[in-house]
Amino acid sequence: MPMIDMRERNVLRMTRAELHRLIWSKPMTEIARRYGVRDQHVAQACDAYDIARPRAGHWQKVEHGKSVETAALDNKNHSSEAIIIIEPAVGRPGGFQRGGDGGAKRCAA
Repeated sequence: MPMIDMRERNVLRMTRAELHRLIWSKPMTEIARRYGVRDQHVAQACDAYDIARPRAGHWQKVEHGKSVETAALDNKNHSSEAIIIIEPAVGRPGGFQRGGDGGAKRCAA
């Protein structure tokens, strides 16, 4: 289950596997609203970690009971347990930030 760090407003920390499950369970706009981050930065985190996202029309098909495919998590370049941090940008435009210490990558929302 994704964690929200209550000491820092709207900081979302999770593993790649958790983000993959979340992305394929509900629309990104709903995820962003629920966790208080921007959907563009959730998308950037997915792209940075090679997490496939549902294509346009996916959620409409789900709504109408049509069959849809879920992409498997590709672990070739990143561990499924790698930590992802999505947080609000403070004093700068939002965007993806790479951690210099080889640890968790951060996405500014």
